[in-house]
Amino acid sequence: RSVPEGVIPFRAGIILNQRAHIEAPLHSVLPAAIWPKLALVLSVRSHRVNSAFLFTLLSSNKKLLLGLQLVPGSLVLHTGLNTSVTLPYEPHDGQWHQLALGINGKTVTLYASCGEQSVQADFGWGSEEGLAPELQGSFLLGKSSQHQASGYFEGAICQFDLVPSAQAAHNYCKYIKKQCREADTYRPNLSPLLALWRSSSSIPSSLNVGLNQAEHSRPTEEHHFSC
Repeated sequence: RSVPEGVIPFRAGIILNQRAHIEAPLHSVLPAAIWPKLALVLSVRSHRVNSAFLFTLLSSNKKLLLGLQLVPGSLVLHTGLNTSVTLPYEPHDGQWHQLALGINGKTVTLYASCGEQSVQADFGWGSEEGLAPELQGSFLLGKSSQHQASGYFEGAICQFDLVPSAQAAHNYCKYIKKQCREADTYRPNLSPLLALWRSSSSIPSSLNVGLNQAEHSRPTEEHHFSC
């Protein structure tokens, strides 16, 4: 199957380059049934040092509601247009990083190092300017339209899953998929991957679900946006 421009599949997930543009209706990625008590489990590896957002959630009027920014030497959790907290952490060291966000009502907690590091913040927006019950808005992967100066995320994503429990975030490492734990010993070579991408025969089925969902903006009942 075809995948969006700028997205390169490999055996453990996908690689995004600066041409990638993945945007989807928020309700098609984040089911209203599990909002606002959920965990977001991530396994990512940065290929370019910049200050890009890994993902953002935007309201229907394009205000930033939630975003994770990978800055040299730190992770920045944005919980509103002018609300953010910083976790000292190096996401640009060329290694795979397993992270998690726990959303529990109006509070968001970012975890790293299998729960040994964390930072917490409240959402900086009210119900009148935030998410409607039907979760109108947009999900953006690899960028934030509010912060284009920060660049685009360029790197690999092995896992991007939703778990319908905020408490799961603290012990998130037990939710990391086997192939993502094994990815620490696998260093993708971009030249063969480009040929692999053109063949389209090695795109994982779970990846197809997530990419087609984002590319075609179709609602789904799945409780994950999985790579």
